[in-house]
Amino acid sequence: MSSAVQDVLTSANAGGRVIRGSALRVVGNAVGILAGLATATLLLRHLGVAESGRYVTVLSLVAIASSVVDLGLNVSASRELALCEAGGRRALMANILSQRLWITPIALLLIVSFAVLAGYPASMQIGAALAGAGLYVVALADALLLPLTVELRNAGLAFVDFLKQAVALACVALLVALGAHLTPFFAVLIVVGLAVVAVTPLLAGADAFMRPRLDRTEQRTLLSRALPLAAALVLGQVYFRLVILFMSLVSDSRQTGYFGGSLRAMEALVSLPILVAGVALPLLAALARDDRARLRHAIEGLSEGAVIVGVLIVLVTVRAAEPVMAIIGGHAFGPAGAVLRIQVGALLFGALVQIWAVSLVALGRQRELIFTNALGLLGVALFAVVLVGPFGAQGGAAASVLGDALLASLIYWRLRACAVRVRVRLGFLGRVALAAAVASAALILPGVPDLAAAALAGALFLGVGQLIGMVPAEVHDAFSSRELLGWRRGA
Repeated sequence: MSSAVQDVLTSANAGGRVIRGSALRVVGNAVGILAGLATATLLLRHLGVAESGRYVTVLSLVAIASSVVDLGLNVSASRELALCEAGGRRALMANILSQRLWITPIALLLIVSFAVLAGYPASMQIGAALAGAGLYVVALADALLLPLTVELRNAGLAFVDFLKQAVALACVALLVALGAHLTPFFAVLIVVGLAVVAVTPLLAGADAFMRPRLDRTEQRTLLSRALPLAAALVLGQVYFRLVILFMSLVSDSRQTGYFGGSLRAMEALVSLPILVAGVALPLLAALARDDRARLRHAIEGLSEGAVIVGVLIVLVTVRAAEPVMAIIGGHAFGPAGAVLRIQVGALLFGALVQIWAVSLVALGRQRELIFTNALGLLGVALFAVVLVGPFGAQGGAAASVLGDALLASLIYWRLRACAVRVRVRLGFLGRVALAAAVASAALILPGVPDLAAAALAGALFLGVGQLIGMVPAEVHDAFSSRELLGWRRGA
């Protein structure tokens, strides 16, 4: 790896770059969220409750495969690139690309086999194959863009986040206009992947495309480090998607549709902590190697940011859930508002899970994630068995929240056991609780439209939090005029 990249990760302002990079990715994704909500609106209204449930079920299967061939391998590769010695980076990238080429077909075969063995309709089986092919293209494109992550060049990655959502929206709008049935919608991911491939040389340079390299020694080393992490992330994705897969097998199509509609509405928000964790990983890996005190401080700051954003989203959704689902899905999805109001609580714990999980990865403790995610998977399965039957989609939402809370607790326990005494300060939690209590007053105002009350609650939470010092000082410093000027010059 070039000395310039090493300087980025070890410089005194690396933390500020991570904060600003996270903000860029979140802003880019926020614009994408609007496109994603428009996509969800078209899909849910066009397909209806039952077909939407089938659509989300297949995408959940694909997301499980994606956790291995895209997210899992990328997270591990990002750490390896961050720690790579000068001169070995391009060869490492060629081996990473080769790894995608032969691992992805295995994952696709498994998800199509599951769709067949589960007795899904033919449209869902074909859909699994189509969406899986799209995953193959996306995984290869994301691998080629890995250097941008390690070099903290997050503007280009923010554009990719938006591009994926915008292309998906355009494709779905076209299919809806043509009156398409369920199956063609699964091919949208193929077009999304091709669009990312098309812009890759513009973002990563003309030399981004390279000949794959199959160095057996390097492949064994990569797999020995990547597979534990990939296995952990598979468990995490199975755990996150297990509820809807369970509902598709034991519940009726309407309850599955309500749960799937709620999940589709919040799916873009689920990706936000994953983006932030991905931005932070190269820095955390460098700090884990060089400076454990700064590592602990960085993890604590990221954790506090996750709590603030998670509480904000929960507060806003308390009043906004039902009108949002009515806007997205129409009258037929009205009951999904109550599901979303419960399910959004998983975002708070899920954000902490992502931050603490990549912290374990930075420390080289991937096997700890296998242990914690396996226990979390067992817990959410038990919650689903107990709650889905009597309570339907709302029971599934409650199982998701309880599972996320359990997993966050388990990962925090293992992180503290790894000689990194991370803590979330009681004073900070008290300020968050105070700001949330003041904001909650807006949620019970009579005669105020739901969306207006939700917006007022969010504004009160952030405003009061700013006054009482809830926002970490590092965030203020990262966006000071001096830091922004230096960042623009460096960019």
